[in-house]
Amino acid sequence: MNRRHFIRLAQVVPLLWVVLLSGCASLKFPSSDPEMNTFGYRQWVSDELEPEVVIIGIHGFCGASVDYTNLGHYLMRSHPSTALYAYEVRGQGSDPIIERRGDIGRPSDWYHDLFAFTKLVRTKHPDAKIVWYGESMGALIATHAWDYAPQGKPPCDGLILSSPIVRFRDDIPAWTPGLVQVAATAMPLARISMETLAGGDSVQMTQISTHDQQAKKNSYHVEKYTLRLIGALTKLIDGMNDCAADVRSPILVLHGEKDYFNTDADVRGFVARLPESTPSTYINYPKAYHLLMHDARKERVFRDVARWVDRLKSGEL
Repeated sequence: MNRRHFIRLAQVVPLLWVVLLSGCASLKFPSSDPEMNTFGYRQWVSDELEPEVVIIGIHGFCGASVDYTNLGHYLMRSHPSTALYAYEVRGQGSDPIIERRGDIGRPSDWYHDLFAFTKLVRTKHPDAKIVWYGESMGALIATHAWDYAPQGKPPCDGLILSSPIVRFRDDIPAWTPGLVQVAATAMPLARISMETLAGGDSVQMTQISTHDQQAKKNSYHVEKYTLRLIGALTKLIDGMNDCAADVRSPILVLHGEKDYFNTDADVRGFVARLPESTPSTYINYPKAYHLLMHDARKERVFRDVARWVDRLKSGEL
């Protein structure tokens, strides 16, 4: 990569950050289980009821399994027949293998992790329906993992996508993803700091917090990410609308009206690409932001999730 490419990359990086940031919450709980080997995870499971549905949470960029705490507490309190497991995504700040933090070898590593964790959860709860619940980057992973799974073998019984990033914003130049791939190929292990990604800007993530405010509170904050991880995310974003056509499981898509990363029209475009035979539900929340599980309207979000899960459980979907 020559000097001209470096200069253009430096101009692009501040634009890129707006499609990468998600999932940062300030709650911190130590948790892991030796049985899960390389999976750190948290669980919210009733001691009295065997779950009929198990939700598997896939958190966002710069996030951790703790981001699902609010939802987990709601389900334990109001819908104990629905359990929640959330694992630490490879390459993020609570990845139990420290040397992997800030990096990903290839996107398929994320899919294989999700498949493996799903298999472990099915072993624990063989009679339960399994729902993948991805937030932001986690929604990218869940959607692409579904597309990556073997034909004719649905990897889960339902999908919930919270604040999925389904396309690049209109103010991101069309040549940006290609340049990022050039950089990721030329210097895959080079790392970029969050400060460089941010470019001095901040994004409102809830009514009361911006991304940089959240990041400073998090013990799992990663200072630098490799270019190949950033390149992997750009590929996932670029491929989201193509993946929609292959989703064959009931799907619930959640979006906040004030989400910085995509508009209501963007997400409706994704939903419109789902097969007509796929039961789909789309909910847009007025005045809500990107991190719906931490938004001022989170209780409404959780009620909608629980109602949808009940419909899935009863066979209505």
